[in-house]
Amino acid sequence: MKKLLLQKLERIQQERNIKILYAAESGSRAWGFASPNSDWDVRFIYTHPKEEYLSIKQPEEGINLGVDENELDMVGWELRKTLRLLSSSNASPFEWLQSPMLYHNEDGFKEKIWQLAPAYFKPRAMAFHYLGLTKSSLHKGLVNDKMDIKKYFYILRPLLASIWICDKQTIPPMEFGLLLPQIANQTALYEAIQRLTEEKIAAQEGDFTTPVPIIQTFIHQYLEEYQQKAKLLPSENQDIAPLDDFFRSQLS
Repeated sequence: MKKLLLQKLERIQQERNIKILYAAESGSRAWGFASPNSDWDVRFIYTHPKEEYLSIKQPEEGINLGVDENELDMVGWELRKTLRLLSSSNASPFEWLQSPMLYHNEDGFKEKIWQLAPAYFKPRAMAFHYLGLTKSSLHKGLVNDKMDIKKYFYILRPLLASIWICDKQTIPPMEFGLLLPQIANQTALYEAIQRLTEEKIAAQEGDFTTPVPIIQTFIHQYLEEYQQKAKLLPSENQDIAPLDDFFRSQLS
C-alpha cells in the first residue's frame, strides 16, 4: 500500500504543480485502533511555486481527493494555511506532525516545523477542541442502546487528550496507546478499555457494541470535570514572525 500511495502523491505533485513537503497517516491507523477494513487517511502539506504567491489570485489552499477504489483518503493543506492553523493551536497540524506512520519528509521538514510548534500550543483552545469532539461523538455514537464501536474511540481518544492537556499543559500525543496510561491506576477501567480496543481492532467499520458501564461512567464524569478545568487553562497569542520566516525559507 505504501508504494501505491507514494505513487499517487507523486502524481498529485505533477498534476497540480505543487511540492509536497510532508505526508503521513492520520486517523485510526495512526491512532492505533484500525479495523481490518479501515481507510488509509493520508494527510500532506505542500507549497506552490513561489511566483503563485506573488499573484493577485489566491493559491489553492487545500486538496481533498476523497476516498478512492483502494480505500485511500488523501487530503492536503498548503503550507501557509498549515502555519496559520498551527499559530491558532488548531489540533490537526499538531496531530499530523506526530504521526507514527511517515510517508514523506522533505529535507527534515517535520523536525524543523516541530521545533516551532510548542510556542503556539494554547492549552485552553486545544482542550476545548478535544472536549467538543468528545461531546459530538457521544451524541452520535449511541443508537438504539448500542454504541458504534468506532465512535467509542472517537469519544475516548479526545477525552484522554483533554485530560492530558489539563493535567500536564503540554501537547498531547496523537496515539491512543500513549494517552491510555493516564488511567492505568484505575485498573478495572484500564482493563475494560483494553478489551474494548481488542474488540475494535477485530471489528468491521460500522459495527456496534453494548455500552460498557464502567467506561460510560468514566466518560460522563470526566467530561463534566474537565470542562471546568479547561476554563482555567492559559491561552496566549504568540508572535507569528518565526512562522513567517519559516514559510519564506521553504519557498526559497
